[in-house]
Amino acid sequence: MTQQPTTTATTPSREHPGIRPDSRLTRALAVEYAASGAWKPATLRSLLTEAAREHPDRVAAVDRSTGGSDVARLTYAELDERAHRYACGLHALGVRPGDVVSVMLPNRFDFAALIFAINEVGAVYSGIPAAYGEREVEVILRRTRAKVVVVTERFGSNRPLEPVQRLRAGLPNLQHVVVVGGDGGTASLESLLDSPEVGLPDVDPRALCHLGFTSGTTGEPKGVMNTHQSLRAVLDGWVAHQRRETLGEHVVNLVASPVGHHTGFLWGVLLTTLLRGTAVYLDRWVPAQVPSVVREDRVTTMFSAPTFLQDLMQTDLVTDDDCSLRTVVLAGGPVPRTLPATAGETFGCYVCPAWGMTELGIGISCAPHLPPEATATDGVAVPDTEVRVVGPDGTEVEDDTIGNLQIRGPGLFLGYFELPEATAADIGPDGWFATGDTARRTREGYVLLEGRTKDIVIRGGENIPVTVVESLLYQHPDVLEASVIGVPDPRLGERACAVVVPAGDTVPTLPELCDFLTTKGLSRHFLPERLEIAEALPKTPSGKIRKVDLRQRYGQ
Repeated sequence: MTQQPTTTATTPSREHPGIRPDSRLTRALAVEYAASGAWKPATLRSLLTEAAREHPDRVAAVDRSTGGSDVARLTYAELDERAHRYACGLHALGVRPGDVVSVMLPNRFDFAALIFAINEVGAVYSGIPAAYGEREVEVILRRTRAKVVVVTERFGSNRPLEPVQRLRAGLPNLQHVVVVGGDGGTASLESLLDSPEVGLPDVDPRALCHLGFTSGTTGEPKGVMNTHQSLRAVLDGWVAHQRRETLGEHVVNLVASPVGHHTGFLWGVLLTTLLRGTAVYLDRWVPAQVPSVVREDRVTTMFSAPTFLQDLMQTDLVTDDDCSLRTVVLAGGPVPRTLPATAGETFGCYVCPAWGMTELGIGISCAPHLPPEATATDGVAVPDTEVRVVGPDGTEVEDDTIGNLQIRGPGLFLGYFELPEATAADIGPDGWFATGDTARRTREGYVLLEGRTKDIVIRGGENIPVTVVESLLYQHPDVLEASVIGVPDPRLGERACAVVVPAGDTVPTLPELCDFLTTKGLSRHFLPERLEIAEALPKTPSGKIRKVDLRQRYGQ
C-alpha cells in the first residue's frame, strides 16, 4: 500500500486554521502551545501509522459481540491497511478536507478504522452512539452539516438506519448514507474497501478534526471542536500523569463505552493506539457476560462510568483470584468515595477516579504514585492542565471551600461549533473555562467534585452537597444506584429527592436511608425529604445519569 503522509511541516502558515470566530484560540496561544511542546506537529492518523510500523503483527483490535461466539481480530498492519482503504473510499464519495463525516455504529474495529480514515482525508469526524434516538441524531447531522453518515442497519432491537432515512430529506448537505449490514443507502461500508488507490492530501495537524457533542443531560447538545493537536495533548497529559510503566508493557483495553461517545473515542480508540495496545470492542454492556471477556482476552484496562464498575462488583469476577485487571479509570460521573478502595481490593487492581468532560477529556485524575488516600478524591490536575476553584466574583476561594471549577490548558477544546456566544460565555478572555461543576480543593491539593451547578439543590437558601449525599447512599447495602435531584417546593424553593434502585428484594424506606446517612455523619439538614424507587436510572450511552429526565419524571 502507498501510505499518504500524515504529518505536515512545522513551519506555520500565515493563517492558523484553528483561529475562527467560534474559537477561543489566538495566535499567541497557538505559538505558546507549539513552543512548549504541548502541541505536536503530527496528526491523529500518524498514531496508527507509527504503531503499524513498530508492531505490524501485534493484535490491535478485537471485536466482541455480546451474546455471540464470533470473535474477530486485526493486527496493526491490517488495521492500518483497512483505514487507508476506507480513506480512499471516502475520497471516492467526494469527501474532502473540512467535510464532516458522522459515524453511527456499535463498537467494532471498523469504527476505529473509519476514524483514522476520516483523519487521513483531512475530514472532520463526528460520532453518534448507535443507541441515540431521532432527536439527538437530527441535532448532530443538522448542526455539523455532515456530508456522509456511516450507519448500521440494526443494533439489537434498534434500527439506527430508520431515523437517518426519515431525516434525510431535511438534510440538504447529507450526500451519502453508507450502510453496514444491509441496503437503504448510497453505498455499503464493505464497498468502500474496493475503491481504487488515490493520492490523498497532506493533513494539517492544527486543523479541526473532531466535533464531539455534549451529552445533552441538561439541554440540547453542543458541538465541541478539537484539533489533532488538542486531542493529542489530552492523551499525552494523562499518560504522563499515570507514568507509562504503571500501565503495563501491553495494555489490553476493554472499550465498553460507546466509541460514538467521547470516552470510547478518546480513551478507547486513540489511547490504545498511542500505547500500542489491544482494544477489545464490546458492542453492548451486559454485566453477566463481561467477566468471560475479561478472562479470555486478559483485559488489563478499562475506562468507564462508575456504574460499569459497580455492575462488575455483582458478577463472579469478584471471586477470580487470577483477575487480569490492572487499571480501571472512573470518569463520566460522580464516583462514590468508597468504591475505588473497595473495588481495587476486590479485583487486585488500581481504581483511578478521574474527572473529565467532552470539552477536556481528563483534566483531573488520581495516579498510582499518589498516596492511597487520594482515591477518596478526584485527584489532582494532570500535566499542562491548570485547575482553580472560584467564587461568584471569579476569585479563588480558600481550601475546603466549595466553588465553581474552572480549567485551562492546551487540551481544552477550541470552542462550540458555530456558537461563538456560547464559547464566549463559558471561556473567559484569560482562557479559563467554566466547567459547570462545583468543587473544593483540600489543603493537600486534591480536588473533590461536589456536583453540577445546574444539579445543585438549594433548600431554603442553603446548598445541599448532592454528590456527597449520593456517595453515601451508594454505601447502603440495599442500594444499587442512587441519584439526588431537587424538586420544587412552594415554601423552600426546592427539596431533595432521592431516586434509588434497590440492590435486591429489600426496598429501603426513607426513614431507614435517613438514619443510615446520619450514622455516616451527614448533617440532618442535608437529608433527602422524599424517596422514589425506580427499576433503573435513565442514562446516556456512556453511563452518565440523565438527571434532566429524573426531574421531568419526579419534579411535579
